[in-house]
Amino acid sequence: MKSRALQVMYKEWQSTATAEHIAFVDEIYAMCERNYSNGGDTVVECYTPEEILESFKTLDDAKNLCGLKVEQALNARWGEDTDEELKLSKRFDEWTDRPDSMSPLDEGPHPLY
Repeated sequence: MKSRALQVMYKEWQSTATAEHIAFVDEIYAMCERNYSNGGDTVVECYTPEEILESFKTLDDAKNLCGLKVEQALNARWGEDTDEELKLSKRFDEWTDRPDSMSPLDEGPHPLY
């Protein structure tokens, strides 16, 4: 397991989920944890494994949602050049993961492995 969220909080869900779903949700949480201050906090703090499976088909989908949340915060800011939202937007541009796609229904190893 790569993600701390899945290890600590969702043990019961893991007992009923398929291996593919667990791997996909773990990859989403891990990617968002690595980029927590770049916008990944939205998924780590707000999404359950079930919601991740319902909302995202690929890693890019999760990253795009985080980018959208960062952009929404940027659009609602006061406009000062020292706003936290502006700093968050700049950090999101430095997001370290560059996923292609990963779906729980994909076959074969994921390119990130």
